[in-house]
Amino acid sequence: MKYRVFSAVLGAVLAAASLSACSDHNTSDYEETTTAPTEETISETEVTTEAETTEPVTNNDKKKNSSAHKNSPSEEAVLNRQTILFTMDNGDYVYSAFVNETDGLKEVYVRDSRKGKAEELKLPESSLVMYSDGEKLYYYSPNEGLCEYDDGKSSLISKETKSEDEIPLRESFYFTEDTIYFAVSNDDGTEIKSVDYSGKLSDEVYTTEHRNAKIVGTYDDKLVCSYSIGTNEYICIFDGKKAPTEQKIGRYPFISGDMLYYTELNKLSCMPLDGGEAETVVDEKCTDYCFYNGKLIYTDGTAVFEADGKGSGSPLLDAKDLNKCDYISNISVSGGKLFVCGGSGAYWKCISETDEDGKVAEEIYAGVER
Repeated sequence: MKYRVFSAVLGAVLAAASLSACSDHNTSDYEETTTAPTEETISETEVTTEAETTEPVTNNDKKKNSSAHKNSPSEEAVLNRQTILFTMDNGDYVYSAFVNETDGLKEVYVRDSRKGKAEELKLPESSLVMYSDGEKLYYYSPNEGLCEYDDGKSSLISKETKSEDEIPLRESFYFTEDTIYFAVSNDDGTEIKSVDYSGKLSDEVYTTEHRNAKIVGTYDDKLVCSYSIGTNEYICIFDGKKAPTEQKIGRYPFISGDMLYYTELNKLSCMPLDGGEAETVVDEKCTDYCFYNGKLIYTDGTAVFEADGKGSGSPLLDAKDLNKCDYISNISVSGGKLFVCGGSGAYWKCISETDEDGKVAEEIYAGVER
């Protein structure tokens, strides 16, 4: 998925913390600095999560009559989507924020109790939070690799996860209940390895000759990956010792039940993972989508719609329904709630929670114009 940035006002500046890298399974305490912000500047690097109990809408009557369980995104798939914010088990939100410093803006992560209290997480500079199980956070440190953050303490999962070039895409990692898959590219292509949460490396390795392959997810004990060749995107399905199967698709693939969803020429399509013809789900422009309360929700960049199963959708919310916004950046689901992010110009961003009817339930973040 695309990386997007969402900014908003923090006002009272979050105190800058001394940032240092974590060490392999260390027990060093990273104390969190606490402030009571009155304004907020939020920067979100990632987008789109889906609710667990959903039923995708398509034009195919047979698929529409399938059980919601069969065609719903699994909880595992939902938690691996790029997200605007992470909802913790106690209701806190974790998100990235920009704070003002003498030499300009600095990006940090904060844990917001939603009761007027925000704590800056003392993560290494330029870290990227990728995943949360509701209690712990998992982030990528540019200096060391994938790390665990738990109650102010950081530890490296495994040095094998370290990329030599740059911070990898979120899609380079995939988290399951007991395994973390990660993709490592080299001159010969991409190797997909895995570790458990203690950092023990598995002997099993999946390989493809294509560089910068990404991990889409798991399906029926198979590992699904994707890669680009020129302007085309393909999926590769690894099934045990069998030769991987490959098929051309669109961009930003996501597994929902037994279907693979993706965008192609700004239209949303899907295809059965077990084989079969692709079909168009949304004929209209689709720049982002998510599944929420049994419904397929999408945006064309100016408004949010509920798909009607006939290639179009019913409008739920317009960008102008958000605070000072004239476009929709993305939509996502986290903690069973639907969030919409809008903006205006290069810097003004607003993130709001909305209900399934498109009504703004709560404004979470709002930013300043520059």
